[in-house]
Amino acid sequence: MSSKKGLGRLYERLTPEERFRLDVLALARGDEEESERLTATCPRRGYTMNDWGFVGRWEAARELAMFAYMDVARCLDKINMIAAFRGMFPYLSTIWQDDVHWAYFDGHKAGSSHAWNRCGKTGEPPGWEADEQEAERNADPTIDEDLQRWTGEGRYARLEGKLKVMERELVREALTAWLGFAGFCEQEIGLEAEKPLEALARPFAARVRELEELSTRHEVEADAQGEEEYLAIMTEAWRRELESA
Repeated sequence: MSSKKGLGRLYERLTPEERFRLDVLALARGDEEESERLTATCPRRGYTMNDWGFVGRWEAARELAMFAYMDVARCLDKINMIAAFRGMFPYLSTIWQDDVHWAYFDGHKAGSSHAWNRCGKTGEPPGWEADEQEAERNADPTIDEDLQRWTGEGRYARLEGKLKVMERELVREALTAWLGFAGFCEQEIGLEAEKPLEALARPFAARVRELEELSTRHEVEADAQGEEEYLAIMTEAWRRELESA
């Protein structure tokens, strides 16, 4: 019994920071019994606070601004990754072209040798002789055309086209989230969205400017239905938070 009392006194001496940290560790290892003890022995306090209509709005606005920021930033970060990938094109294309050439020549030589042997011929097939000059004279005239077809600029153009489509979709998704949040600010907070951003999340304001430049460059508009849905989600979360007090 004395040991339990001694243990209880130890719990009572914990600072709020220590108690919080121990509770996190207890739940992380699945020790719900320890978590309950930490919670049950936590000192109780009576508080006087500012009007929840004021404080709650700050809390909800901060959470929703961060929610929208993460949606926008996620899309913009992916666009930056695409730009970085595009910058690697010259290096990747050289490696890819070398691999394609080696694979083509290996396959061409194997096919030529197989056909040559099936015809009862001996030695190396035409175009693959040990003598380089003779091999060049007998080379297949369609090789250059084949290599151009497999490694020509057209393939890079198609890849670039797909990357542009991805960029436009990401810009549209980010713009939809931003305009949904902006509509929420005007409807529920009664302010233009830039003001809450400057007060709550300055990095978000900078990324919004980046988004606006991208939307102009790509000539992208938001998804109107998605914008309305985003506004509805924000509005519901805002009102639920204010009604929770």
